[in-house]
Amino acid sequence: MTRLETERQLRMLMMLRVVIVTTLLVCAFTIELLLRPAVTLKPLFSLAAMAYGLVLLYAFLERWLAGSRTSAVLQLVGDAVMITFFVGITGGIDSPMSFLYLLPISVASMLLYRNGGLALAGICWTFYAILVISGPQWWPMATELSQQREPGRMVYFLLAHLVAMVAFALLSSYLSERLRAQGHELNERRGAVARLKALNENIIESINSGLITTNLNGRVNFMNRGGTDITGFSQPEVEDVSVEALIGLEPGFLDEVRARLLAERRFRFERWFDTKSGQRIFLGIAASNLHDKAGRPLGFLFIFQDLTEIHSLEQEVRLKERMAALGEMAAGMAHELRNPLAAISGSVQYLKGDLKPEGELLELMDIILRESQRLDQTIRDFLTFARPGRFSPKATDLVKLIEDNVKLLCKSREFKTGHRIETDFQAPRIRSEVDPNRVKQVFWNLATNGLKAMPDGGTLSISVKLNRAGDEIDLCFTDEGQGMDAGQRQRYFQPFSSSFDGGTGLGAAIVYRLIQEHGGKIQLESAAGKGTTVRITIPRRTPRATGAEVPQADLQAAGGRIR
Repeated sequence: MTRLETERQLRMLMMLRVVIVTTLLVCAFTIELLLRPAVTLKPLFSLAAMAYGLVLLYAFLERWLAGSRTSAVLQLVGDAVMITFFVGITGGIDSPMSFLYLLPISVASMLLYRNGGLALAGICWTFYAILVISGPQWWPMATELSQQREPGRMVYFLLAHLVAMVAFALLSSYLSERLRAQGHELNERRGAVARLKALNENIIESINSGLITTNLNGRVNFMNRGGTDITGFSQPEVEDVSVEALIGLEPGFLDEVRARLLAERRFRFERWFDTKSGQRIFLGIAASNLHDKAGRPLGFLFIFQDLTEIHSLEQEVRLKERMAALGEMAAGMAHELRNPLAAISGSVQYLKGDLKPEGELLELMDIILRESQRLDQTIRDFLTFARPGRFSPKATDLVKLIEDNVKLLCKSREFKTGHRIETDFQAPRIRSEVDPNRVKQVFWNLATNGLKAMPDGGTLSISVKLNRAGDEIDLCFTDEGQGMDAGQRQRYFQPFSSSFDGGTGLGAAIVYRLIQEHGGKIQLESAAGKGTTVRITIPRRTPRATGAEVPQADLQAAGGRIR
């Protein structure tokens, strides 16, 4: 028992003494006033005054002895003395109040354990023996029988009280120790349960995956912090909401989950999900039954993760696989077609020059030559896509490279009346280690696509900027053209998916491959009727580049220029 607990219990004992003594004093005063007994009760008043004095003494000494064993012993011995006087006043050996000795003995057994209880039992018996042996002249309410002072009778009372006090001390100390041990064990178990509960809560709240539990009707009753971070909804917002409505499942889908869980321990599915902020993410969800320890069903458990990035990577891998397969096919086709095509084109040109045809025959020969040129261009794109040549990065000023190509673009046949080109460079010079020929090809493919997307005119915006860390460069091409729907966006970088008449459909696929060679990333943003934006991010020093470090550009804000 701690000192603080002992101090608290001793204070309670002091208050209990005041209550008992006050009750005794009131009873004695009432009896003296109303019944006027033959024997005076004034000794009880003196005893009450003595008790009050002892309580005041204990309170005074508490500032030095609060909660100590000395304080407990002092108060319990004082109680034994007070009980001895009370027993003597109420008849001595014939007093019916000698059982009061058991009270301080039980308290000593609880506060001072077995040795303290036995010691106080010995002290109480000693006081009682002194009282019995001292003679009836000290007993104001002694009876005639007690005044005979028979030795055998005194020995009997002394032995009986000794056995009773010792036995009570042993029993109360045993019960006190068992109770204390049980209390200690209970506190340990409570602490273990609290620690286990806190551990479980910490585990559930610390996992990044979302966790939702429902009742048997599919109503949500819990969602962890990971689920809140993923969905954007808090626990009170989703409580008692149908899991079908929360995750966006079709009505009746929970019945399908029940059926699948009868055959399998876990049922996994994937869904697109709109967060509270409006962001669309791809969720991987695993459903299982929720049981208690006895195996009784409580509801359902849904664990989900944000797989948006993984889903995008899977799409990218599939695209790379298709492009690799088509690249191999393109390389083989190019070599098989170029020689016959060259023979056909050369023969037609020879016949045209030798025969000097007119009319329909001349028109047919022109068509053959024109289509041969278009097919040759397609084959060239095939070769560029399949075997783009040796990657040769070197230090290049991207601002100068883009400016030179913009000048050429303004003179090209794709640049029509009504077209405008705006450039936005973060600094006058932005140097990076890239393959300039490949960057030129990226520029021409994306820029001409942007102009073709605006047949009635519009603005093509081109920007070159550094990220905050300065280790990557962002190139952005934005047009105000017809835009693309979801299907066109998904097929944009796939070969043979051109949206323009006469196009080979390999331009965007070639751009994708060239950016991958630079270790960069490319993103497409477009909506039908709202134009298209292609964002390219490439490192300033490509993974396969060698040579000196690229010098840091002198970053000065530069306004956009209109050409």
